Amino acid sequence: MKLNKFNVLGWVFIIFWGISEFFFREELSIITTGLGGLICLIIGMTLVLYKGKKGLDKH
Repeated sequence: MKLNKFNVLGWVFIIFWGISEFFFREELSIITTGLGGLICLIIGMTLVLYKGKKGLDKH
C-alpha cells in the first residue's frame, strides 16, 4: 500500500492528537475531550483512509 500526502497528513494529525491527549489533557482540552476530540478523530481517520479518485493501486 502506497501512502499519499493525505494519508501521511492524517497520520501526523492523529499522532499529534494522541500525544496531546496523553501529555496535555488539561491545556488542550478543546481538542482532547468531548465533541472537539471526536471531530479531530474523524478528520484524522478520514485523511488516513483517503484513497483518492482512482484508488491507491494504479495498474
